[in-house]
Amino acid sequence: MITLTAGEIALLVGGELLCDRDLLISKAPVFDSRLATPGCFFLALKGENADGHEFAAEAYRNGAMFSLTSKRIDGPCIVVKDVLEALSILAAFVRKRLDKLVVIGITGSQGKTSTKDLLTHMLGAVGPTVAPTGSFNNDLGLPITLLQCDDRTRFCVLEMGARHMGDIARLCEIAKPNIGVVLTVGTAHIGEFGSREVIAQTKGELIASLDKDGIAILGTYDEFTPKMASLHQGQVILFGEKADIQVRAADVEMREGRPHFDLVTPAGRDAVGMRAVGAHQVANALAVAAVGTALALPLELIASSLSTAEIPTKRYNFFVFLGK
Repeated sequence: MITLTAGEIALLVGGELLCDRDLLISKAPVFDSRLATPGCFFLALKGENADGHEFAAEAYRNGAMFSLTSKRIDGPCIVVKDVLEALSILAAFVRKRLDKLVVIGITGSQGKTSTKDLLTHMLGAVGPTVAPTGSFNNDLGLPITLLQCDDRTRFCVLEMGARHMGDIARLCEIAKPNIGVVLTVGTAHIGEFGSREVIAQTKGELIASLDKDGIAILGTYDEFTPKMASLHQGQVILFGEKADIQVRAADVEMREGRPHFDLVTPAGRDAVGMRAVGAHQVANALAVAAVGTALALPLELIASSLSTAEIPTKRYNFFVFLGK
């Protein structure tokens, strides 16, 4: 995180400052009091089963400089009306300050986390890269991930999930992505959305958020995603397995459950032998290759990174743990 004082943070979020205004914050905030370390601050969130305000003292003992709260507590704090809203305001400010940072937003009904892992592996070979651990893709996880960036960070990879229309648009207002990746439109959460058409509209919010200098990267695995090109006035890169696609896989084979294929891009053709298991990883790898193509990375680097990346076999969802 870029270094800010408690006074600057209070001014940015419109909070009541109840601590030393000169306290220096150099680390992203935490919402688990056990993870607090010197240089961070604590988010006192109210959950269904616990109230983070009850763990602010423990966070302070573990090194948190102050707590961001929605009420006064017995300890250093900044009091705001809504902790999550204040967090978003702070993250949006930091994003604006880091104008050289390249932010890649990823959404889709399936494959977000695997694609994020593959992409992080590739970009990490190019420069300092920040990405969430697990599926940290909502109003809490995205701002915290963005706040981990500083002046040295070159790339930030963000997953963007949604339960309702407008969710992704709100996340994009914070993150201002330079590159937007839509993997596929499926039936996940169709109970909340009502139809695949509405799901497509929601995923399309990522593409609609891009400015004309941004790059849209779209899968061709369903009838909805390629049509999102109409939402963007700038560059569009399609990926898939059809012969007329800019970034595609040719001669796909499965060996011991792992995909092997020739990666074909406008820069040429190179072999990829993935360590990740499952035929579905081909689409995820092509999305990553399309990002590499958008960033003008060498084809050899893209192919080698896809061949060496390890994808965790177990997934852990993030829940809001407030204290112990």
